[in-house]
Amino acid sequence: MKLPDKIHSALEESGLPWVIEEGRKHYHIRLNGRLIGILPKGKGPQESSSRDILNTVSQIRRASKGPT
Repeated sequence: MKLPDKIHSALEESGLPWVIEEGRKHYHIRLNGRLIGILPKGKGPQESSSRDILNTVSQIRRASKGPT
């Protein structure tokens, strides 16, 4: 699966281990073993709306700062 560049960059900047899992309708993004976001499959993750991508980047950044 090819991640959108903004999401991939945010995951790499976090410095934490991450994995993308394929669910039935969404891709699940796990950061440090914790589910922190999802991306709809639709036609593919590259075609997700820009709002989906920006929301996911925000979720990654919040999760990488530590527990709330």
